[in-house]
Amino acid sequence: MSTARFPDVPASVPRARDFIADALRAVDGQVLNRAVLITSELATNAIRHAHSPFRVSVALSGEEVKVAVTDSSGAVPVPQQPSRTDAHGRGLMILRSLADRWGIDTEPSTTTVWFTLALDESQDGNPTDGNPTDGRGPQDGHGPG
Repeated sequence: MSTARFPDVPASVPRARDFIADALRAVDGQVLNRAVLITSELATNAIRHAHSPFRVSVALSGEEVKVAVTDSSGAVPVPQQPSRTDAHGRGLMILRSLADRWGIDTEPSTTTVWFTLALDESQDGNPTDGNPTDGRGPQDGHGPG
């Protein structure tokens, strides 16, 4: 597992993307692109909504990539309902549509949003539906789903 810490400034978002791209440089291009995009959205959320420095962890197994973004808010992320013209508010929707599995783990002083991507694209059926009983969405029932 590799981990990097970032301050809560906008310049941290491209640095987080670069961290994931470097850690996953040997992974299939589609998986890599999905991981970079989702990480970018979660890093942006940590800065915009949690107003918090954050850390990004990535683990690569034989079957999947797992990425986690942890901030120091301790709050459950709330999905937005952006209009078609809103410039923001789609981060959790992007997570939900691109991740194979995902979830939200909260503790009093931290929030971790994590996702997995299958390394074999044929394994990744339909994107997550947020069903808390199948491990494909938040386990606390408060997240999108």
